[in-house]
Amino acid sequence: MLERIFTDPWLYGLLAVTAAQLYLWIGPLARVARHRPIPDLTGITEPVTVVVSAKDERENLRSFLPALLTQNHPNYEVIVVDDQSEDGTRDVLKELESLHPHLRVLTIGHHVHDFAGKKLALTLAFKAAKHELLLLTDADCKPSSPNWLSRMQESFSSQQTDIVLGYSPYIRAGGLLNAFIRFETLFVAMQFLGAALSGRPYMGVGRNLAYRKKLWFNEKGFAPYLKLAAGDDDLFINKTAKPSNTQIQIHPEAHVFSVAKSSFGAWMRQKRRHMVAGRFYKPADKRYLAMIWGLNFIFHAAVILWLALNPLPLPALVAFGLRTIAMCTVFALAGKKLAEPRLWVLSPVLEPLYTLIYQPILGMLGQMKSQKRKW
Repeated sequence: MLERIFTDPWLYGLLAVTAAQLYLWIGPLARVARHRPIPDLTGITEPVTVVVSAKDERENLRSFLPALLTQNHPNYEVIVVDDQSEDGTRDVLKELESLHPHLRVLTIGHHVHDFAGKKLALTLAFKAAKHELLLLTDADCKPSSPNWLSRMQESFSSQQTDIVLGYSPYIRAGGLLNAFIRFETLFVAMQFLGAALSGRPYMGVGRNLAYRKKLWFNEKGFAPYLKLAAGDDDLFINKTAKPSNTQIQIHPEAHVFSVAKSSFGAWMRQKRRHMVAGRFYKPADKRYLAMIWGLNFIFHAAVILWLALNPLPLPALVAFGLRTIAMCTVFALAGKKLAEPRLWVLSPVLEPLYTLIYQPILGMLGQMKSQKRKW
């Protein structure tokens, strides 16, 4: 039996893809797991403008905005842009304005300009901001602690730093969809935060992202991709981030929790916009992401083919076991730092679904032209 295994030419192909997988999981995808954020606040303070754009977000603002307005920081303002809301958002903001003098509200009335997404709202907020540091989040987001703002701001301690990439996990809820959304968020964070740690930043997430106002103005804001429904976070970072000007902040006090979509259709529409934006990444970044997906896909295909065509399953089972141990270990360590300590248990099931089904389907949807652009 052993002689038959070692004389099978497919064995060496399986060994090669397994070795590539172990390198991927122990190397690039493990950088976040190995990263150690600075444990203590240094006390350095610099003025910050927190920016939130909102369209029909009355209940989310009522629930989450107070956490932004009560941060442990001596000098900051919060700008909320009410973009054509029709659900009573303005009433909630008026009530909060009367209680918090550092809250500023900008209102956008109905207009005929076909600005894509929320770029107009952000542009108005950036121009009105009093401070150089801009910290972005969304109306359905809540910081994990009162030190969120200070943690993100202190990451600008070097004058070279123009961008700080934060992390935004989704709030845990019941159901397979919520588990998969949280898994995908963790996996994507392991990729883009790990790439930034290795000196090749390529994207950020607008739910927890900070940069200097001068960078935004120097790069002409969102002008290069106004016609896209997305891109206010990932495409701007893809264009401007460099190894020398980008830091990450993943201390548990710096996380921002968000509400996940509750329906599959709403989530797929959100992800499709992100995939469309991904088409405009730099070629090197697209190759890097394709490499990660390709190595995972080829491994699963090799294991499936071996089991389907070879009566001796042992090599495929050993390869799958080694890879699963490496993957689960990395997900466990990274998840512990990124507020998802138990998702590693589901990773042997969710990762194949993600690689073999979700990403190919989403990739095809991303290539389709959208006829309708929404905020």
